Amino acid sequence: MAEFTFEIEVYSDTICPWCYIGKKTLEKAIATYTAQHPAVDFKLTWKPFMLWPTAKTSAYQKGAILHAIYGPRAPVMFERLARLGALHGIDFRWEGKSGNSRDSHKLILLAMEQDDDDTRSSSSPSPPGLEPTSTTATATTTATTTTTNNSTATTNPLLTYKQTKQERTIAHLFASAFEQGQDLSSRAFLARAAVTLGLVGSEEEALAYLEQQADEEDPEAGRRQPGSGTGPARRGLAKRVDESSARARQIGMTAVPSYVVQGRWQVGGMQGEDVWLRIFEKVRATKSGKKNEEGSSLDGLTTREEQPTVTNGGMQKESTEIR
Repeated sequence: MAEFTFEIEVYSDTICPWCYIGKKTLEKAIATYTAQHPAVDFKLTWKPFMLWPTAKTSAYQKGAILHAIYGPRAPVMFERLARLGALHGIDFRWEGKSGNSRDSHKLILLAMEQDDDDTRSSSSPSPPGLEPTSTTATATTTATTTTTNNSTATTNPLLTYKQTKQERTIAHLFASAFEQGQDLSSRAFLARAAVTLGLVGSEEEALAYLEQQADEEDPEAGRRQPGSGTGPARRGLAKRVDESSARARQIGMTAVPSYVVQGRWQVGGMQGEDVWLRIFEKVRATKSGKKNEEGSSLDGLTTREEQPTVTNGGMQKESTEIR
């Protein structure tokens, strides 16, 4: 058992390039810190934060979106993204369409639910003579690549903590959008990605899941989605994405990426490795950064004074409304 587990909630939007860089810098910080402190562990949970919930599907060129957001500052931002991306092995490409990110967040929710199912299964007693199995993968010194339907999902060899299905889904979507010219608002692409990632058995199953807009009160909702179970967590997908975005704004988040550490420390913007290492030290040293036993992981959110200065950028909804 780990001496200390860092629990980090990541609020991001799949169409935000800063969130992709932010993921890479956080992973690098985790790798550095766990190398120095092998007894600690990290648990990351990705939360939807839609920048433009009213955006149309496949309606915009990726580069045009940044020009609309940053105006005359766009060339500087393109250069900055290219420079920071190169530091983390990201080759940003701005061709291709983009649009509403709601469906991509549904796919991430599906991966999270399957992770939860795997955790429950692995914690259940096994029949005599059978050992429990786990579907999470621990990164090694070489990347593992799976290719299906002309699409590739690659695990991150840098990580020293367990990579969940949600982590692999996030990584695949970011790489597809920003390095391979894919459109994350396209259900056809997302269906292929779901099969590639092993979240569903067929593209037809994935499309049925993405089209699901069931009301929370519908008792049949869960049965129409991939995976087992019919509880509330498997219903009202679009509503859950929107509620997560609304919750983020309620607690004062105005940009992505944003983070909540141990349900208490709010970190705004894409931070560098050095900032994360200082945060890890501070949280671990206090030991009081653990989540409250009552309520959700955000109930103890305080310490505005602990929020580091945003130095490396992010994307704000307020800058431009994309419709």
